[in-house]
Amino acid sequence: MQAKLTLFFIIGLISVQLFAQEQQQNTAEEQAKHKVFANIYTGGYYNFGTTKPNAGFELSTGLLGYQYTKSDRVKLTLIYDVTRTTNAIQVTDSNGAAMTVRYFEGSKYTAFLKMGEIKWYFKPTWSIAAGQLLSEQYLTIQDKFWNHRYVMVTMQELFKIAYPADFGMRLAYDKKDKVYASFTAWNGDGPFKHQDELSVIDYILNFEYYGLNHFIFKGLVSLTPSNSDTPEKLKSSYSFFTAYKTDKQRFGIEYVKVLNPLFDEGEYEGVSAFGSQMLSKKLELFLRYDYVDHSPIAQYANVGVVGLQYQADDNVWISVNYRNWWTSEIQQLYFNFGAKF
Repeated sequence: MQAKLTLFFIIGLISVQLFAQEQQQNTAEEQAKHKVFANIYTGGYYNFGTTKPNAGFELSTGLLGYQYTKSDRVKLTLIYDVTRTTNAIQVTDSNGAAMTVRYFEGSKYTAFLKMGEIKWYFKPTWSIAAGQLLSEQYLTIQDKFWNHRYVMVTMQELFKIAYPADFGMRLAYDKKDKVYASFTAWNGDGPFKHQDELSVIDYILNFEYYGLNHFIFKGLVSLTPSNSDTPEKLKSSYSFFTAYKTDKQRFGIEYVKVLNPLFDEGEYEGVSAFGSQMLSKKLELFLRYDYVDHSPIAQYANVGVVGLQYQADDNVWISVNYRNWWTSEIQQLYFNFGAKF
């Protein structure tokens, strides 16, 4: 009798232990499917000369994201970002003279939905995504390759040439580390509003090639046909990017041109070249030059950046950098902090 009790006790103990191990394994697997991440970019600046304010502190990014991966077939991503979503209001009389106006501008730090994507891999190399999608014109490749967003966003975002995200759908082919191609259809009005009354749709073709060792080649074409509510002009964007990357250095150059940006005569054009060199395990030298000929916020721009970056921790970076805006005769000294968790 005692032997039977002992045997039952041993069997029960083993069963409980196996059940506990299985539960721990299931919990670990379940936790592995969930990912929460956050970015904080902040710092301060000093303006040389008479530019006002001549010194101050700022926070350029406060980002919070969540990602859930269901096997290898479904991935859900939700990102909230903080930025300025309001602009100053200027009112003039019939002679063009500025008039006094009172208004509430709103916070310069407003949280908005930057990405809300449902992605379904119906084949190992094919996927369909729907929701609010990130821009492939500059944000998914150039921004990552520049790798110093906490210092300054890339040229197309800095000069508002393209939106960072929009509402739409995307069909993509992805052969890892070789070729990526996609076709996107979205509203073309950016992440701050839904489709406008014109009801036009942006159609985007994107192609990326990684087959040549250390090199990246990328091209994108965006077409927005006009309709009866818009002038008879086709809006089109052309973006090209090539880069070279090793463990210690990287160089990249991008070019963008937008024809008929408001469905009327006119064009935007810009080029950006940047690079970095590791000086030691934690210290990096980086530089960048942007040239823009017409954009939504500048008729002409010429800016250069050179700086040092120190990696204080695995996910924390510190930079001291100098910026020269030749066309505006502004020179700045910045110190920036970036953290990703």
